[in-house]
Amino acid sequence: EDSDSMIESSEDEKETADAKKIRMAREYLAKMEEHDDDSSSAPSSGDEDGDDDMMNDDERISKKLEKRRLKQQGLYQRMVASEVQSSVESCWRDYNGSSSSAEVREQAQSWIQNDHLKLCRGHDLTPTCVALHAPTGTVAYSASKDNSILMWDVENQKRLHTIIPRWNPKDCEYTRNSGEVLAMCASDDGRYLAVGGRDATVKIYDVRQRSNTNNAVAMESASKGGNSNTAINIRGIVTTFEGHKGPVTALAFRSQSRQLFSGSDDRCIRHYNLEEMAYIETLYGHQNGITGIACHGIRYEMPYSVARDRTARAWKLAEETHMIYRGGAKISSADCISAIKDDYFLTGHDDGVFSMWLKDKKKAVVTVQQAHGKGTNSLPRGIVSCASLGGSDFAATGSNDGYLRLWKVSTGERASGRKLDSIGKIPLIGYINDIAIGPKARFCVAAVGQEPRLGRWDRVPGAKNRVAIVQLSRENSDESESKNNNLNEGDDESSKGDEIGQLEV
Repeated sequence: EDSDSMIESSEDEKETADAKKIRMAREYLAKMEEHDDDSSSAPSSGDEDGDDDMMNDDERISKKLEKRRLKQQGLYQRMVASEVQSSVESCWRDYNGSSSSAEVREQAQSWIQNDHLKLCRGHDLTPTCVALHAPTGTVAYSASKDNSILMWDVENQKRLHTIIPRWNPKDCEYTRNSGEVLAMCASDDGRYLAVGGRDATVKIYDVRQRSNTNNAVAMESASKGGNSNTAINIRGIVTTFEGHKGPVTALAFRSQSRQLFSGSDDRCIRHYNLEEMAYIETLYGHQNGITGIACHGIRYEMPYSVARDRTARAWKLAEETHMIYRGGAKISSADCISAIKDDYFLTGHDDGVFSMWLKDKKKAVVTVQQAHGKGTNSLPRGIVSCASLGGSDFAATGSNDGYLRLWKVSTGERASGRKLDSIGKIPLIGYINDIAIGPKARFCVAAVGQEPRLGRWDRVPGAKNRVAIVQLSRENSDESESKNNNLNEGDDESSKGDEIGQLEV
C-alpha cells in the first residue's frame, strides 16, 4: 500500500502546471457541453463538426473559451434572422392560399394544421404577459387578466402547473380587477419569476422543482396529454416588494444577474437585488406612467425605459444620472421596449412607428412608419409588444392586425449599415400583448387575447384568449454567427444557477 501511494504521488508531481491547466480546462468544457446538450436539442451542422475535427485539442479549447468569454462580456453576436426568414417562407409554402390573402383565419388554421403554430388554452380572460425559463427555454410562463399564472411545457405544448389560479369570488377577498397581472419576467438562471400587477406589488416566485421525481412524472403526464398540475411542486413565493403607488406595468431583469427593475404608473422605477432580496433605490425622471423596461446590461449597468411622456431614457446607475431620448413632435409615446444589445434598443409606438436607438444618439437611428399597417379607421395600428433575442439580429413585434411580424436588425458601425428589414409574418388573431423568443430563435411564445394589455378600450371580435407557441426555425442546424467573432456557433448561455427540476438541497 505504501508503494502504491508513493507511485500515485510521483505521478501527481509529474503533472506540470501547464498540463494541469489543460486538464482543468477540459473538465470545464465537458461541463459546458453538458449544459449545451440540455439547453438545445438541435445538433451541430456538418461543416462545424468538420472544422472541429481538423482542430487539435488546444485549438478547440481556446475557441470555446474565447466564445464563452465573448458571451460573458456581451460581445458575442448570433446571426439568426436569415435562418428564421427561410424557415418562415417554407412554412408559407405549405399554405395552399396566398400569403397576402385577406383571410387571416384561414392562414392561421393552416399554420395550426401543419404544426407550425399551437394555441394553448388555459386563461379565461386576455393573457397579458409571457416569460421563458432562460437557460433552456423548455418551460414558459403566462399570466392573464383573470389573475392566473400558468406554467407550460413548451416541447409538449401542454400545461404543467397552475402557479396562481384564476380569480374566484368565493375564494378571493379582493376584486378581480385589483388582481390583474400586467408584467412578468424570469431571471437568466431560471430560478426566479417576478410578477407585477394592479395591486402595486412585485411578487418573487422561486419556480424550481422540489424534486426531480415530481418533474419526471409531470413531463410524462404532459407528453401523454394528461393534466400534470398535481405532479409539479414548485418552491413558491419568496417575497413581495411593496412601494409603488400605482399598478406595476413593466418588469425586467438585467442579463446575467439578479438585478430587477420595476416600472409603474406612479412614474417611478424601483431597483431590487434578488441576491439579498432587498430594495436598492428609486429612479425618478419620467413625467408620466411607465410602459416598458429593458436591460441587456452585460457591459453597462444601464436599464432603458419608455413612458407616456413620449420619451425613452437610459439610466446610468453608477453615475446617478440618465439620458433622455425624444422621437420628435410627430412621434407618439411608446408602449414597449426591448434591448437587443448593450448599445442598441428597440421601441414600438402608439402610432405604428418601430424605431431603433443607439445609446449615444438622442434621435432614433432607424424608423419604420406604419410597421403593422393601417386599421379600419385609416389610422396606423399601434405596436403593442416587441421582443428581441439578446446579442443577435432578430426581433419581433405584435399588434392587432392579425400578424406577428418578424424583423432583421442590422447594427452597423456606419449609418448606412443600420437597418430594420421585415423578414416575414405569422398569422395570430387578436392583440399580441407580449412576446418571448426562445434560445437560438427556434421558437417564440406570445400572449394573444381579445383586449390590449393595459385596458379595455378596444376588442378584436372572434379572437381567442390563448398562449401561442410559434415554431420559427424548422432546420436542425445551428445559425451562422458574426464574422467579427470568427468562432463556431454554440448554444445559448448556460444556466448559472439551478435549472428547472433540480433537487432541493
